[in-house]
Amino acid sequence: MENSKNHKLICDSRKFLQLTGVEKVESSNENQVVCVVLGVPLVILGKDMHMKKLDVVEGQIEIEGQIDSIKYQTERKSIFKRIFK
Repeated sequence: MENSKNHKLICDSRKFLQLTGVEKVESSNENQVVCVVLGVPLVILGKDMHMKKLDVVEGQIEIEGQIDSIKYQTERKSIFKRIFK
């Protein structure tokens, strides 16, 4: 994989998704793909999804199907950690 701190996410008409900067794919089925992009989990939800391309060397994936949601799973500090820092 190219050594950079950037990634690119292209979603075309909610039917095709292209993603670079992928470090690993943790799970994949027709309704959900969970991958790690630059150390942050990325969850892609949809229906009838399948990976058209998976290139672990270059860190690229392409997904076809109905894409309903794309969400980065960043940790939020609890209210107590924010108050008592």
